[in-house]
Amino acid sequence: MEIKKVSFFHKGHEIEVYAKVCKDIYSQALGKMFNFSRRPLLFVFPNEKSVFIHMFYVFMPLQVIWLDKNMNTTKAKKMKPFISFEQGNGKYVLEIPINFKENEHTLSYFDD
Repeated sequence: MEIKKVSFFHKGHEIEVYAKVCKDIYSQALGKMFNFSRRPLLFVFPNEKSVFIHMFYVFMPLQVIWLDKNMNTTKAKKMKPFISFEQGNGKYVLEIPINFKENEHTLSYFDD
């Protein structure tokens, strides 16, 4: 998987994060399940659509961010391991692990 610098907008702030890019169906289906990496994931879809995210077999809390084609936040949600599930609209979805020092700055913009 390629690692890419991702710039997106949330509540008037431009935020940058380095993320592994998930373009194929396999990497998108697997996501953070059984994955203990601290690196955020960026899911890229061909078009904006409704995207369902679940936390089954995910062992760490995540900040999940749905982004439109212009990289503006359409929805952001803190999700708990094993029990959370949420749906949002976007062309991109970011999954950022919570509770790791390297992600603190990015996560400081989210208050939900």
